[in-house]
Amino acid sequence: MKKILEYFDRFKIYINNSIWVLTGMVVRMLITIFIVSRIANQIGTEDFGWYNFAISVFTVLFSFSTLGFNQSFIIKHIVNNEDSKEAVLGTSIITRVFWSILILCFFALWILVTGAEVNYWVVLLASTCILFQVSELFVAYYQWRLKANVYVSVSLVVLLIVAVLLIYGLYMDYGLVYFISVYVIERVLILLGLTFTFNKLDIKLRDLKFDYALFKMLFLQSWPLLLGAILTALYARFDQFLIKYFLSMSDIGIYGTAIILTQIWYVVPSLIIPILYPKIAEKKKEGDYDNYFKIITLLYGALNYIALGVIALMYIFGDYIILELYGKDYADSVYILKILIWNLIILFQSHLTTSMMIIEGRERYLFNTKLVSVIVNIVLNVIFLATYGIVFAAYSLLISSFISWIVLALFDSKMRMLLKLNIQSYTLPFNLKKYMI
Repeated sequence: MKKILEYFDRFKIYINNSIWVLTGMVVRMLITIFIVSRIANQIGTEDFGWYNFAISVFTVLFSFSTLGFNQSFIIKHIVNNEDSKEAVLGTSIITRVFWSILILCFFALWILVTGAEVNYWVVLLASTCILFQVSELFVAYYQWRLKANVYVSVSLVVLLIVAVLLIYGLYMDYGLVYFISVYVIERVLILLGLTFTFNKLDIKLRDLKFDYALFKMLFLQSWPLLLGAILTALYARFDQFLIKYFLSMSDIGIYGTAIILTQIWYVVPSLIIPILYPKIAEKKKEGDYDNYFKIITLLYGALNYIALGVIALMYIFGDYIILELYGKDYADSVYILKILIWNLIILFQSHLTTSMMIIEGRERYLFNTKLVSVIVNIVLNVIFLATYGIVFAAYSLLISSFISWIVLALFDSKMRMLLKLNIQSYTLPFNLKKYMI
């Protein structure tokens, strides 16, 4: 008991951070499962197809808008340049805001020039979120400070507001435009809340500054991450573009339901990894490789066992969630969900692997990995999607993930090392003491 209390006291800040992160994750999942399912049921498979398609376009455009200045990248540079954190944050924020506005202008111009379907204006509305997602840079700062309570508190308040708006929309029988608007409002409120908190309690906005020399340095390092992010978005969402082309919007609605119930769990690594990521970067900088590898193994173990738990959960309750909450029109989503959910094992570990390769300065390898995954996924879908239907799109994601993150890892020394730690992590429950730092 004394030993347990010692560990608790030693890792109190990380445990406290984890509790806040877990709370935010649970609330978001409950809203997604119980409210978004009613939205899908109310607006029907075709409009829900447009709902998913709009989010897919936003996801792809967002990958362009980041310029590779993601959370892990920013944390890495704050750790290495703590004295100039105002310049790192200011340069990243201003650059991303300017670039996001430019992307949105080009998208609006494309809709006008091509005379695209009227629903593409709804897609543009959803895509404005790329501008408000600059809030993740404030989140990166609080992750570095190990103050998850700040951004989780803001997110929880916003989620409660959004839940009320969504329930009101269901009660009033509103349609696609309303629910996409609420999707955008959520991002706006999170940005406003974090900006206000950051300015009030941490660094004054007027102290943030744009440094052109720093921008050039950051971009020269981040462009492989930018290309990798674009490829990741295409990997995750391009199948829905192909479904729209080869099949129908209703098929996107059915496939998108399984995607949503799979992707709500993607938040797990994005919330868990940053808890210890600053410590990993610190150990790497200090050359403390023994503890560096121990922390990585602990994180791999946590992610792998959570993934297995989620898979079991979806196999037990997946039928009920889809048939009872979404409705019989989405029955075909059950089989797709039970295929896609297995991809969590690879995707959870790939999230951590990506962060580790950034620390190791292997951004170009990440680009190659994601390029292979996209090429395999697109080629398989183009050849087989029209013949075998939306079920094959799910198998295609599994195959491309395995080839890019497991098979390719065997041909690179750094990746083999991480793959070895990943495999070792499955023994954690039987040898936990060995990995305590």
